[in-house]
Amino acid sequence: MSSNTKNNKELLILRAAVRVFGQSGYHGSSIADIASEAGIATGTIYLYFKKKEELIIALFQRLIGDYLIAGRPRLEAMPAGFPRLQKLIAMHLEFFEGDHEVAAAFQVHLREANPEIREGIRPILVQYFEMIEHILLDGIEAKDFDPGLDVRLARKLVFGGLDEVVTSWVLSGHRYSLMNLADPLFELIARAVRGGAESRRHPVPRTDSLHGPA
Repeated sequence: MSSNTKNNKELLILRAAVRVFGQSGYHGSSIADIASEAGIATGTIYLYFKKKEELIIALFQRLIGDYLIAGRPRLEAMPAGFPRLQKLIAMHLEFFEGDHEVAAAFQVHLREANPEIREGIRPILVQYFEMIEHILLDGIEAKDFDPGLDVRLARKLVFGGLDEVVTSWVLSGHRYSLMNLADPLFELIARAVRGGAESRRHPVPRTDSLHGPA
């Protein structure tokens, strides 16, 4: 089997798993359900994943990993500080609004109690947390953010805000646009992390000034 064929079949299985997990949850679904959704034999899945836990871990690693790989250059292209923070928030909401099934699966299983799954997805989440922390550190260096900022606590604020906004949107049945919340969320977080004395020289900008001219 060629590597391309293997990758394509894995992606087919993972996309089917996203749909099944998003609709029925991890605990309410089976390998057979995923195989049926993918249109393949149940035994075929076991050629790629030995058990359901491996499948959901791979889902996080593949989908979120691809998001991180694609997102880093976009973030680094923005000036450090407020523009980069705003870009992160917009990218996160854009990613999940663009795929309702991934959003549902991610938000539910981010809180998975199964220790094997929790440990399996931890490395990819750590990568995301580190990316947020680097944005905050670079913002401090750029004098946009408070030099005394507790970076780990601020990272929890950023990720927690994003997580809560997407979770509420999923639970609402996607009744509104996530991207309409990107600028208000950015403004709230930016006010929380900006510097004290420095903020008089580097105030939180209007979001339309960060977008540039129309």
